[in-house]
Order: sequence, then C-alpha cells, then structure tokens
Amino acid sequence: MSRSASSPDRQIFMVGRGGQGILLLARALAEWAGRMGCDVITSETHGMAMRGGTVTASLKVGAYAGPLIPAGSADVLIGLDAEEAMTHLFMLRAGGVSIVNARDKGPFSHAVDAAQAALSLGAPGAVNMIMLGFAARLLGIDRAVVEDIVEKISPPGALAANRKALSAGYSIQET
Repeated sequence: MSRSASSPDRQIFMVGRGGQGILLLARALAEWAGRMGCDVITSETHGMAMRGGTVTASLKVGAYAGPLIPAGSADVLIGLDAEEAMTHLFMLRAGGVSIVNARDKGPFSHAVDAAQAALSLGAPGAVNMIMLGFAARLLGIDRAVVEDIVEKISPPGALAANRKALSAGYSIQET
C-alpha cells in the first residue's frame, strides 16, 4: 500500500453480511484513527442485517466533508464476505487495496481464509477480529494500539475469543 498508517487522508470501505461484525471492525479502526489524532468520519448501512443482508461501513480519516465514500474512491476495501467484496470492488480507486476473507485470491489484492481460521480457534463469530489483525498488520498499524482498542470495545462475553482472533489475524498468512 502506498500510504503509510500515519497518512493523514484515507478512505476505508468495509463490507460483509449481517452478523459478521462489520460495525465492530469499523469502530475499532475509527478508534485507531482517533487515537492517532486524525479527524474521523464514519457511516454505515445495515440493509437486512438480521437476515444476512449486506452491511457496509465507511471510514474517512483526514480532511473530508461528508461521510460517504464515492464509488471509485476508497483506498482500502475490507471484505468479511468474498461475494459481497466482489460486488463492491467498484468502490476502490485505481491502485486501491482489497483485503478479503476468501479462500482464493481471485481479483483481490490480499485474501485470507479468516472463516476457516475462526473455526479452528473455536470462535466462528470472530472473523472480523481476524480480519482486523490481518489488515492492521498489512497497513502498518501498531499492534499494541489495536489490542488495547479491542480490549475496550469488545463485548465482555466475546473478549477472550476476540483476543485470540486478533492475535491469529496478525500472524495468519495469505491464501
């Protein structure tokens, strides 16, 4: 990725299905940007989240006026579902980076089988934390900062699983 983690302006688009934890992932990244002293704007759509519908979240870090990321403008796309990520690749700018939970790399810049990793950890609902760890490492985000954020924002019943999944995400290899 051409921009460093400390780059003042960055647009991150996240997509998945209802119940995958997109909103917690977005909250963690927004907390990171806020701790870095950056201006942060977030936006989310829930669709039919309760029925597995599309859920998106936008994170703008830096000097932006509005919350939505225009098509073709995202610097990073993080997909918790490969099918949803595929249908939202149009959100990336030329040269943008896609980081997707997928068994095969296909058209994505980076693919990791986070679903399988979460199952192997006994935490099938922690795909979002595996993807957070993987994306944070890839984007050069300080691990200790992300670990502290996860400690603070995780629901109490999910904290242990989220810790394990985040750690797994930092060490997981691409498919």
